[in-house]
Amino acid sequence: MSDIAVIVTEVINPAGVEYLKDRGVNVIELPPGSTEEALAGLIPDADGLITRGSIKITREMLESSPRLKVVGVHGIGCDHVDLVAASELGKGVCNTPDAVTVTVAEMAMATTLALLRNVVSADKAVRAGEWKRKYSDLIGVELAGMRVGIIGMGRIGKATAVRMQAFGAEISYWSRTRKPELEEELGFRWMDLDDLVRESELISLHIPATLETRKIIDARRIESMRDGVYIVNTARGKIIDEDAMIRALRSGKIKAAALDVFENEPLSTDSPLCSMDNVILTPHLSASNIAGMRRMAVQVAKGVLKTINGEMPDNPVE
Repeated sequence: MSDIAVIVTEVINPAGVEYLKDRGVNVIELPPGSTEEALAGLIPDADGLITRGSIKITREMLESSPRLKVVGVHGIGCDHVDLVAASELGKGVCNTPDAVTVTVAEMAMATTLALLRNVVSADKAVRAGEWKRKYSDLIGVELAGMRVGIIGMGRIGKATAVRMQAFGAEISYWSRTRKPELEEELGFRWMDLDDLVRESELISLHIPATLETRKIIDARRIESMRDGVYIVNTARGKIIDEDAMIRALRSGKIKAAALDVFENEPLSTDSPLCSMDNVILTPHLSASNIAGMRRMAVQVAKGVLKTINGEMPDNPVE
């Protein structure tokens, strides 16, 4: 099997690389910060790719690589891969949708609680000697009893909702596919998206970025929200109209937001978001913990090798 070559475009947990090498695969690891041009020069000689999203996998790349059989996405979102071209050219795409369910749900919980209890601002206040702010603008609110709207009830949306419900939140949801079994089992309430946006006190987003979901939270829906709503986004930045959100954060329409993803990444330090005290910013970190990263690396390696060997991967992307 030594003639099989797989390119790893960005750093992954060593367990994934070891899985391939142990099975005789020639693994080519691109240095951190590599460009599309660097990948384009190597891809014609590769049987598979493992990508995390920093380098776009374009139609031109795929067309230049008749040997390539599969693109393995280390994570869930495939918006950096030209899926139409991959399908037309007969190249498989697989991802790791269940590897980081708990990982991302815990990040959503962490940033939600930090947001509601002003943890980041409180830390800055103590360091600046502003202890007495604990009696004024650092007073937080409880998740218990809060009306939470979950947008997207897939694996991560469900895992997040279950955790928020355990804190006493009232869970409503919108999803492209209604989940009556969860309504029966867990008491979640399905709502039309416009109604959910209008009635929720906190909105947590868990949907992929597609043509249909791009800016699904637009200026109109933001304007319809309750005054003082909280927003948590650990999904994809392009599902929110970022300019409209910034205006709403400035006006107080949105009281505060926790954002792990952005319309353009990495987020420029010139972005107005970077100067806002009512925003928690993290660098697309939701899937990054030790256990989750190891699971993703091994799962994507398995999927890539299965596809190269003519087998069906566990998580094919249609």
